[in-house]
Amino acid sequence: MADYALAHLLPSAEPGVQVDGVMRLRVIGVRNVDLHLKLVNSDSRLVLRGAPGTRWRPLLAQRRRDLEEGGFVPLWDEAEPSTYELEDEREFASLVQTDRDLAWLGSGLLRRIAIFQNFSTAYSTRSWITGDEWIFELDTHRDVSLAHDAFLDRLMDDVWGLPLRITRRHCDCSLQGTAWRGYQCTYYLEHQRPDVPGVMQIRFRWGDPVYGDDARQRLEDLNADRDWLDRVLPRRIGRPSGPAVREGGSR
Repeated sequence: MADYALAHLLPSAEPGVQVDGVMRLRVIGVRNVDLHLKLVNSDSRLVLRGAPGTRWRPLLAQRRRDLEEGGFVPLWDEAEPSTYELEDEREFASLVQTDRDLAWLGSGLLRRIAIFQNFSTAYSTRSWITGDEWIFELDTHRDVSLAHDAFLDRLMDDVWGLPLRITRRHCDCSLQGTAWRGYQCTYYLEHQRPDVPGVMQIRFRWGDPVYGDDARQRLEDLNADRDWLDRVLPRRIGRPSGPAVREGGSR
């Protein structure tokens, strides 16, 4: 997982093509299992805490070797914005502006990331950005209550939450018990001030496991927290589906 994080976060340039990773992101230090990151020309800081035994320095060295052997240029040690990053920012100005418009949302969510584990019933959370919308898909197994109201209450809490308001919604919870293939409830949230750009779209999906019936076992193999697993993927999901079969006949 540490190697996966480095591959997706750390910036590198393919000369003449584009910059991969998070532009202007820099490594500023390693302390035990903590990797310290920052953005160039900002006071922001981010600490990635690895699992016990994580060795960031060898991973960083290997990542650098792999990139350089492939003709790429690692950028995470540059003191200033690199020429590659500045060129991309000019060429893709509209995308860069969208990122900046959504920065308030990303920063706020990062500071409250525990809400997704502690108050969501989803075993899987994915997200991506399309235009000015940051879209989240939260998948909850059919043996567990969707409980999206409790999650939204925490996310928009007056004291500890984000300054969000629900602008649109489409809830299919009335189909629970009748929709065999599952359903989806979609909420659109925007800043309480209408002049602040950016939309957070949350799709609460309820149904069968999107990663197959062995999803729990795969997460157990990754040492996922057992209490969390018992809550979002209880063991009974492994039972056979469809009509019950009895010895000597069926019904």
